[in-house]
This record gives sequence, C-alpha cells and structure tokens, in this order.
Amino acid sequence: MNYKKLLIASLIFANILCVPNAFSAEFQAKVAKGNTVYKKYASIDKLIEYNNYNEADAALKEVLNTSPNDLEARTLRIIWMAKQQKLAPAQSELDKLLKQYPNYAPLHYAQGLVYMKRRTSSDVTYIRGSKDLLDEAIKEFVKAVNLDSNYYQAYNAMGVATLQLGNRNDAKDLFQTAIRINPQFATAYDNLGNLELINGNLSAAETQLMNSLKYNSHNPTAMYHLGQVAVRQKDYNKALTWLNHSLHINPNSSPALTLQGECYLIQGNQAAAINSFKKAVTVKPENSRPYINLANIYEKRSDAEFAMEQLKTVLAINPRYTDAIMRVADLSLETRKYYQALDYYSKLVDDAQYGNDAIIGLANTYYEMSKDRGDSGDMTTNKELYLAYDYINKAIERVPDRLDLHLAKIKLAKLTHQLPMTKDSLNYIVQSASNNLMDNVIKGEAYLALGREQDAVYTFENAVNFANNVEDELYLAEILVHNKQFRTARTALKKALMQEPDNVIAKNGIAYIDLCETKSNEFFDIAQRQYDEKNYASAIEYCNRAIDFYHNSPSITKLKAMSFEKEFNYQGAVKYYTQYLAMNPNAADKAEVMRRIELYKKKI
Repeated sequence: MNYKKLLIASLIFANILCVPNAFSAEFQAKVAKGNTVYKKYASIDKLIEYNNYNEADAALKEVLNTSPNDLEARTLRIIWMAKQQKLAPAQSELDKLLKQYPNYAPLHYAQGLVYMKRRTSSDVTYIRGSKDLLDEAIKEFVKAVNLDSNYYQAYNAMGVATLQLGNRNDAKDLFQTAIRINPQFATAYDNLGNLELINGNLSAAETQLMNSLKYNSHNPTAMYHLGQVAVRQKDYNKALTWLNHSLHINPNSSPALTLQGECYLIQGNQAAAINSFKKAVTVKPENSRPYINLANIYEKRSDAEFAMEQLKTVLAINPRYTDAIMRVADLSLETRKYYQALDYYSKLVDDAQYGNDAIIGLANTYYEMSKDRGDSGDMTTNKELYLAYDYINKAIERVPDRLDLHLAKIKLAKLTHQLPMTKDSLNYIVQSASNNLMDNVIKGEAYLALGREQDAVYTFENAVNFANNVEDELYLAEILVHNKQFRTARTALKKALMQEPDNVIAKNGIAYIDLCETKSNEFFDIAQRQYDEKNYASAIEYCNRAIDFYHNSPSITKLKAMSFEKEFNYQGAVKYYTQYLAMNPNAADKAEVMRRIELYKKKI
C-alpha cells in the first residue's frame, strides 16, 4: 500500500477545516450547533487525548449510566480502554458495534488503536507479528479517513504506525496533515517533534515540541521528548528539568524515569540514578532498559551477582537479547559459575556478532575449570585443559589473524605437552607482529612459553621502547612482573617515574621487585649452604624457592644440576646442565659441563 498516494488523494478531496478537537465531521457539526451532550463528548475526548484517564472514566460512566446505548460514548469508552491496555473488553465491544455500524469512522479508528496496542501487550492472546498488526492498524485508519476526511486523529495515528514501520517521510506528511486539519492538535506536534528528533534535527524538534506544549501545557510526552532533545544537546540539567516536569504529571512513565536515571548517572549521582531505575522497573517490569542500566552500575561496583540478576530479568523479557546473554556468560565465568558460563556461551556459538567471542569464552571457561581441578590433579591429564586447547584451535580457525589466540594456543600446548604442534602459531606471531607495544608483549610471552628466554628478554626490552606513556609503562611492567622478567619490569617502572615521580603504583612496583630479589637471593644463599653441607635435596628445594620469588638464573640452574648430580639423579643433572648452557652459552666451564652431560646421558 502506498500511504503517501493515499495521503495526497485525501488532501485533494478533503474539506480542510481548522476545527477544535473533532470526533467526526457529523460530531463536529453537532458541537458547533451548541449541542450540550456533544460538547460533553468533546471534553471527554480531550481528556483522553491529554491522558487524563481517571477523569475521562468518570465522565464516561456518568453518560453511559444515563444512555447505555449511546454510540459516541461507547466508542469513546473503547478508545479509553485501548489506551489503558484493556484490549480484551475493547475488542469485544468493537466486534459488536462494527457489525451494527460498519461505516462509523471512529469505530475503525478505535480498531486501529487496538491493533497498535496489541504490539506491546503482554497478553499471550495477542502474540503476533508486529508488522502484521501495524498493517492491519493502518488499514483501519484508512477506512476512518475515507469515511471522514477531516478525521485528524486517524491521520495522526496512521502517522505513528507508518513511523513504526520505518517510513519517516510518509509519517511526517501524515502528522502535518493532522495539523493542517486541526492547527491546535498538540499530539501531532509532539509526534512531529519526535520524528525530527529521530532525524537528528534538534532545533526543529524543539520548535514542534514547544508548539505541542502551547496547545497542551500539561503534555508529559512532549516534556519527555524535550528531555531527550536536551540529552542529545548534552545539557543534562535542562534535560532533568523537563523530565521532572513530565514525571510530575505522569509519575509512572517508565521511559521518563529511565532517562532521568541515565542523566543522574552521567552527572555522577549514582544513588539517584539507582532510585530512578528501580522506580522504572516497578511501573513497567517488561521494560529492559532500566535493568541494563542497573546491571552496568552493579557490575562497576563489582557486585557481579546482582548484575547477573538484572541481566537474567532482561533475558526473561527477551530471551534473544544476545548482548545480555554474552554478559551473563562473562559474569558467570568471573564468579566461577563454570557450567552456567558454558551454557550461556554455547547459546552464542553461531551468533553473527558474538560467535567468535563465545568460542573464546568457552576456551577460557574450560581453562579456568582446569586450573581449579589442577590444584588437586595432574594438569596433563586434565580433560578440561584439552577442551580449552580444542576451543582455542576453533577460535583460530574463525579468526586466524589474532596474535593473542596463537599465544593462548602455545601456552595451552605447553601445559598439555603439545608444543611441537605450535610451530605454525609461533611463526605467525613472529612474522605478523608489528613494532608496537602489544605485539611485542605477545611475542615475548610466546618465546617464554617455548623456553626461549633470551629471545623473550630481547623482545620485552624492545617493548619498553614502545611504552610512551605512564599507562602503557605500568601495563608492560605488570606483564613483565607476572612473567618474572623483573629487570625489564624495573626499567619500565623507572621510565614511568621519570614522567610521574610520585606515581604510587610505580613506586610500589619497584619496592615489590626489590623484595622479590632480596628473598630470592636469601633462598639461593641457603641453597648454597645446604649444598656445602651435603643436604642436596634441601639445596634443590631452596633453589626452587629462589626461582619462585624472582626468576631462574644460570647460577641457580647450575646449582640444581650439581645437586641432582650428587643425588645420582642423572636425568635431572642432564636436564639442568643443558638449561644452564642454554641460558649461558658462553660459560667459562662450557667444555666441562658438556663432558658431564655426555657422561650422564650414558648412565640414564
């Protein structure tokens, strides 16, 4: 259906009159003649238009008690019920009246409203496609304006439905038609202002919305839309002023409460924001947006449980809300609810937007499960660890150019004794890494995982050159400390202190490194004494403690090899003598160490 052509035809043949709130042409004529009853109907109609539903209800009851079969009053009652979401009784009454009065325009207008209201109804009776309902609503509005070419309310409602179908140009024409027929029709100005807001024409939107308030100074919807305009203008005080006016008239507006909360949040008034969002979900529990806002707040407060509760409520409203599914999955992993995380990530594996992240999430979940299990078992026989490795490979198949995934594969392969299978990943990292901070960190960590410490040290030292601000330098230092690359970490922290001499994090970082180095040296000294006293097992233990506190070194590795040698553990001696030469290829005792390696290999 070409609604624009319909509109043009209607304008050509219509007798365009500047009338007050007309219910129909015949109705308007009776009002103009001073008919008291019809003036009462007009006032009721105005009450409904202005959302004064309680007053309208009382006035309608008064009329219908006297004249229960009055067509105009019964129709107004249906319109009132539709706007109050009382759809079942409204439809029942419509079915009766349309059979008796098929050519009565207001009934078709009322039927169109019912169709539109069904789209947002929670009643399972009305579960249907939104587009189908909008199409049916428009058909009814067309019938109404064909029967009464001056039916400006029907043009306006048709504009709303047309806008919801995404046709902005035709919607604008329809709103303007309603205004041409009735230049004092506040609702159409409001809708036109909202359309200009959608189009990003903030000045035009504000003009139309102020026109709406000119003819209905108590229009809470126009005030809400003015609040939206102010938000787009980043004038949050002005936005709150309009929203507070709107909520004074209609305190149960979930959209206004939600936007009010968002303004408070931007201004840093978190307590007020939470209060607004909680009110919003109380008055309209099916509105997802305030739950999302509450989840955001509580996630930042590190209250993952409450955040998850809000997001699960969102999913109860809309089970296909993929963003919420992903967030619940991530929060489940964060709170070690592993099986729940696996369930939610699995829902998104085939999702166009989140599929790749879901695969990575599954890998991370299985890895964390493996660590928990590994505390009491052998990591190499841990099934979750192997599942994590499998999912990382699946992730690489989908996103082959992500260096961090290749690094994860190498680390997992090391844990599962599958390092020979990671040659391609290392080659990809080395060949693809750019000269920037992040890529050098990834390459350095890959070298470390493969035992190529000298390459790792060189790469990390190169990474320091790309850390050009305090944030980057602290990030790099954190990575280096985690990997026990303390010397390079110290360089990064000193670089940070040159820019910010009072940076507490950098100072604490250096203090921590100093402590670790001191403790490592203490344990190494003890290890040497234990060796001298022929307590070789104890010497090995204290060497390991020294390594745990700081990092391995050629001297510690050699002492471990010598201790294993004295314990007649030739396999251990060969292993650590070999590591010693790898760490110190130009060692003065290289020839003697190589002789011992060859000797002990024969004894293994």
